[in-house]
Amino acid sequence: MIYQMQEQLDRGEQAEALLDEHFSDRFKITPAGRTEQRNGIDRIFEARANGKRYAIEYKTDWTAGRTRNAFIETISVDTMNVLGWAYTSQAEWLIYFVPDHKTIYIVRFSHLRQQLEGWIQAYGPEKAIPNDGYYTHGITVPLKVFQKCSSKVEKFSGQEDA
Repeated sequence: MIYQMQEQLDRGEQAEALLDEHFSDRFKITPAGRTEQRNGIDRIFEARANGKRYAIEYKTDWTAGRTRNAFIETISVDTMNVLGWAYTSQAEWLIYFVPDHKTIYIVRFSHLRQQLEGWIQAYGPEKAIPNDGYYTHGITVPLKVFQKCSSKVEKFSGQEDA
């Protein structure tokens, strides 16, 4: 199945709005600027309790509910050898949303990267996902294993159309 870029962007924006709402009671949330977005940062969270700021990357995985695996992107565009977000994101935290399970995994990128080579060994070879003229590659990590890498797991309680 080839992913249609605009459809994916629209679904992603809907999921981002749901996540913004979910976290808005604890954080003042600012969408990232263009430069930040190029660096894998989607939001800046500022803690309401103490003003501490965090760079956040959002990922929503609609397939993980069925497969029970998180897709960890290692190559974004294979025709240009562009590394995936697992390696390139400059965000401090990954917020990984699985809508079908109404589950949000909160993962420190530094911890994810510590696990990455072991996951590649354990769950490889990498899967190739067709896009329009290129493939995205990654590994599928069982959600139970991914959960162990998470600093926190939350249940999503809002209204959901993602």
